[in-house]
Amino acid sequence: MAEMKPGTPLHLLAEPFRQAFSDALSQPAPAWNVGISTEDAPESTEQAVALCFGVSASDGLKGNAAFELKTPDALLLAQKLLSESSDPAAELNANHKQAIEEFLRKVAAAAATALKGQYGEVTLQLDPIEAPAWRGASVTFLASDAATTRIPIKLQFDSELLASARPPATEAAIPSPAPTPAKPASTGDSHLDLLLGVDLNLTLRFGQRTLTLREILELTSGSIIELDRQVQEPADLLLGDKLIARGEVVIVDGNYGLRITEVSDPQPGADRIGLAAR
Repeated sequence: MAEMKPGTPLHLLAEPFRQAFSDALSQPAPAWNVGISTEDAPESTEQAVALCFGVSASDGLKGNAAFELKTPDALLLAQKLLSESSDPAAELNANHKQAIEEFLRKVAAAAATALKGQYGEVTLQLDPIEAPAWRGASVTFLASDAATTRIPIKLQFDSELLASARPPATEAAIPSPAPTPAKPASTGDSHLDLLLGVDLNLTLRFGQRTLTLREILELTSGSIIELDRQVQEPADLLLGDKLIARGEVVIVDGNYGLRITEVSDPQPGADRIGLAAR
């Protein structure tokens, strides 16, 4: 199963839907759990997509998504939702389709509530569609039970929705907690203690972009600025305008954080004030 890095747009969108699926399935099938895979299931002409539901996002998020279920998976899910005996030979009828649509509406509503903490008010409108006219990043939710039954449900996100799920600011200042004054090694300079208690502001930089004055004046609410960095590349941690570390952006209790993976070498002269790494 491919992993999604925390803090990426795909992870920020998929995880609330996964939790919504898990909560919604716990009512008709409490022993079930839901995982996420970013690997598509093998295509099969015998298992064509039977049901497709479009999800239109508005307010805090903009764009589209789409649920896709193949015939055997849709039938098994509907039988679970309606407390019917599992029968692969049964016909996927109108009652089954209606049960799945109502179930996915609950999932979309729960996901919108979960996304509210990150993006403000979010509306997710679900409607049956033939097939999405676009292609984008996709995940597959795998609902499984103790009997090893697995029901895959594919969810695709278009590029507009992924772009609107990016962190809202190109640079976000992360205040550093005040360091605890520590007694330095003896350097002969008793005034160094005065500096160790000074608060410093750190800046987390996701990327940069150079714009002309005309491009800046044309910016409006909803404009998207593409940065010079891929989502999988590490972010920079700056002290003033000096790069001091790099790392992966993570979410901790709803707040941005940085897991440091690389620390820059100390600047020349750090030895003279006893701040070089030991």
